Amino acid sequence: MTSGLRIAFRQLRKSPGFTVTAIVTLALGIGANAVVFSVMNAVVLRPVKLPNARNLYTVQRYDDSPSHSYPDYVDLRDRNRTFESMVMTQIVGPVGVDSGGSPSIAWPYLASGNYFDALGIQPYMGRFYHANDEKGPGSAPYAVLSYAYWRGHFHGDAGVVGKTVQINKHQITIIGVAPSSFRGTELFFAPAMWIPMVEQPTIEGYENLKQRGNHNGFVVGRLRPGVTAAQATEDLNSLGTWLAKTYPADDDGLRFTLTRPGLIGDMLGGPARAFMAGLMLLAGLILLAACANLGSLFAARAADRAKETALRLALGSRRGMILRQMLTEAVLVSLAGGAVGLAGSVVVLRFLSTWQPIPDTPINVPVNPDAGTYVVALLLALASGLLWGLCRCARCCAPIRGR
Repeated sequence: MTSGLRIAFRQLRKSPGFTVTAIVTLALGIGANAVVFSVMNAVVLRPVKLPNARNLYTVQRYDDSPSHSYPDYVDLRDRNRTFESMVMTQIVGPVGVDSGGSPSIAWPYLASGNYFDALGIQPYMGRFYHANDEKGPGSAPYAVLSYAYWRGHFHGDAGVVGKTVQINKHQITIIGVAPSSFRGTELFFAPAMWIPMVEQPTIEGYENLKQRGNHNGFVVGRLRPGVTAAQATEDLNSLGTWLAKTYPADDDGLRFTLTRPGLIGDMLGGPARAFMAGLMLLAGLILLAACANLGSLFAARAADRAKETALRLALGSRRGMILRQMLTEAVLVSLAGGAVGLAGSVVVLRFLSTWQPIPDTPINVPVNPDAGTYVVALLLALASGLLWGLCRCARCCAPIRGR
């Protein structure tokens, strides 16, 4: 430990009340910014964590509705020229699940047979179903469990693969478990399991796979290499014109736009981005207010430190050395405040990651802190220390500038 750090620690220990107040003040500002950044990172910057996610797009209708009918999806999937693959999902629930013990409810996804292959996901255990498993309605009575549902409801039993359960009183065979990091293509909904789309009549008790006017599924596509989003949109809109002419009763005036997956198209994406921008601005203002408050606290102590500074200058100390010493004290307090604020933000973020605003509904947002959160907290701590440290130097040295 250098002499400068030892002196800084000694000066801070001489004023414990001020030091604790400064650390807590900065902890609140830095912690608030770390929380907001982590939420923004999860919701806006990286809403889905999938292989080559930059090539994935949600297909939505021009009226900003992200939902499509299954027949329209099949035509888009088979007739487009710009997408390497297209998948469709549909939220189903709640359904009754009986695994031989006490029955429970679950919220699964119905997903097209090419779902896992198109997204590039590998199973944690067992296998996934594929497009060639689907041979018409009721032909693929399989289920792939989410990792969380497998751990929570089957207690991590490795023998679950091959087990038959009843879902809405129909026999469904569990064939695999998804990896722990995989939640699907939408951020806010964590499905308990994935079931082939062709099982819709079996699971729900009625047929809608042939109803072109029944828009209740989400479509996500992966662009071919070298294809831009603008080219893909033009291609889809040409198909929309064909669909409108072919099925005028259901698809009249059908046009498409592309948006990033994770926030159910622009239905949630636009409001979420605007809300997070407002929160980030508010958190930044909170940190600036914290620095201003610290400046006021230092103003109350400026007279004492000015006398001390004048005495040190009279004894031969250089002005640069004194300024470095004051900045060192400020940065130490800021780093301590950043550490406390980061620790508090981790607790808050872990709570938010498990919080379900609607009981018995798997709606939550995983906002666990990552390396970016720690880097942001460190940078904010250093910037805050330099900011109010310079203000402190200006106040303490003002009376002796002319000397």
